[in-house]
Amino acid sequence: MPTPKSRTAAKRKKQGPDLPENHTPSEAFAHALKQEFSDLAPSVNRIMNAELEEPGRMHAITLFRASLGVPGDPNRTPANAIEAGRLLDEATPAG
Repeated sequence: MPTPKSRTAAKRKKQGPDLPENHTPSEAFAHALKQEFSDLAPSVNRIMNAELEEPGRMHAITLFRASLGVPGDPNRTPANAIEAGRLLDEATPAG
């Protein structure tokens, strides 16, 4: 019979790594999304690793999440969500 310690370790391994203390809002959102839908980790990682500023990254990951379960939503494709994030970054003044 597994000990409580081994069950906790197995659960942590299944859930993935913990968020760092100084995480961004988009990192927290992505982490929660991967916890809920582990099979989407490659798509979530692609969005999170795209060269976007934080507002664009949050926009992209939010669009991707909102597209789940919506037949035909173009933002279900990570590349489309990333492009929407880039457009937001371009429209947002730096500063």
